[in-house]
Amino acid sequence: MTPEVASLRIGRTVRSVEDAMDELIARSGELFAEMARARIATANAAHAGQRPMMRIAAMQKNLVAARSELVRAHSDLSRLAETMDIPVEECPENAVLADTAFEDAA
Repeated sequence: MTPEVASLRIGRTVRSVEDAMDELIARSGELFAEMARARIATANAAHAGQRPMMRIAAMQKNLVAARSELVRAHSDLSRLAETMDIPVEECPENAVLADTAFEDAA
């Protein structure tokens, strides 16, 4: 396999993983919303279901952190391809997050 073919395959896979992670983040948000709506619709006390909701919220935080790491990996792979004189297509210009970006948002 040539470096160019490897780059194309890796690029395709990175985009696929990015899309899958975004879908997972979206679905976890839908789950969280459904849990909150169910609590309202069933007239349960405010504390009912709080523990599982906290777990879902923690999971979402971890998913966003993992997605940030994927952005960093994508950027690193793009830079690596450039050092190998492999053309890089469809990579965001600013695919770099500051190491503290996640902590600053918290």
